[in-house]
Amino acid sequence: MAKCSNAQDYNIYQASDAVMLQVNDNMRIESRLQRVVIALSNNSNQLSVRLNIPYPLINYTPPDNTMPSSAGLLFNLKINISLWQIQDYLTSAKTFVTQGFLTLNNTTNAVKVQYIPLPAGTDQDGDFKLSMVIQFNADDFNLDNAHPDSQFIIKINDATVNRV
Repeated sequence: MAKCSNAQDYNIYQASDAVMLQVNDNMRIESRLQRVVIALSNNSNQLSVRLNIPYPLINYTPPDNTMPSSAGLLFNLKINISLWQIQDYLTSAKTFVTQGFLTLNNTTNAVKVQYIPLPAGTDQDGDFKLSMVIQFNADDFNLDNAHPDSQFIIKINDATVNRV
């Protein structure tokens, strides 16, 4: 007997690209991040942002040194959003400022998140896209030994919100 399931693997979601900016004193380094996945559970108001930050982009060496250089740290951000507010302001270009909880390098901390919902599809289906700015400090997640006071800013533009 076979059963069908509605669960989706993050590998088959529609992904977007992002830009990560590292700022430290008068140094600025911009890097492109690929395969950013934004998912919204239909059963809750929790938005999830997942991506992989390659180790070389943050000058980080894994503790066991067995990981290939192409590997990276899993970036997992959870944000509570209000769908009715998003629908009310969908065409207004309103910027929402909130706090999300980022898990990175086996550490979870609150981070500042700004997002702008953008219309996608028809008004009846309630779909939307997001542009986001996520800010966090390297020191809060034990990153970047060369510059522990670095601030990272991840910018995501016009990203598809995948419904779970």
